[in-house]
Amino acid sequence: MRRVYGLGIAVATGVALSLGHAHEARADGVFFQVDAAQNTSDTVFSMTRGKVSFGANFSDYEGGWSTGASLSRDFVVDGIGTLKIGPSVGKTLSEGNWRLGAKVAVERYTPTAFGHVFVLAQYNTIGQDWFALFQAGNKSGFGLELSAGGSDTYSERTVAFSKKIGDGPVAIRAGYHVFAEEAFLGFTINTF
Repeated sequence: MRRVYGLGIAVATGVALSLGHAHEARADGVFFQVDAAQNTSDTVFSMTRGKVSFGANFSDYEGGWSTGASLSRDFVVDGIGTLKIGPSVGKTLSEGNWRLGAKVAVERYTPTAFGHVFVLAQYNTIGQDWFALFQAGNKSGFGLELSAGGSDTYSERTVAFSKKIGDGPVAIRAGYHVFAEEAFLGFTINTF
C-alpha cells in the first residue's frame, strides 16, 4: 500500500514538471504553516531573502517531539527550478544532543492555465529524512496537496485541501495523514 502512495507522488511530480515552463521558486517571502490533529501537531517556517533561505520545523506527536532548522544557499537551475543546499541541525526527545547535518532541496513553481503547480523534493542527512510535495492551486484560491515523507523514525503520506481567505496570504487547510489514519486542520501564511 505504501508503494502505491509513493508512486502517486512520483506520477504527480512528473505531470507537474511537464505542465509548462519552469520558474525558479526563488522570491523574497515568508511561509508559515500550522497543522493540528488529535495526537499530533506540526509547525513549519521558511523565509527567503535574495539567495539565502532559512527553514525551521517542530513536530509534536504521541511519545515525543522533533525539531530542526536549516540555512541554505539558493541556485537557479535553468529548466528545473531552484536548488537549495546548506547545513542543518536537529533534535528529538529521544536524543539529548543537537545533531548536525546537510540538507538539499529542489523547488519548482509553474504557472498554468488553471492557476499554478508547485513541487518540492528535499533530503536531510539527519535521520535520512526525505520529503516530496506536490501542490496545485486554482485562480479561485482552492488548492490540493499531496505529500510523502520518511526518515529513520517515521513514514507518512498526506492529502490536504486548502482555500485562500480573500486576496491575502492566509489560507485555511484540512487533510488526512494516511498512515496515522488521522484528520487535521490548519492554516498557512504564504507571502511568496
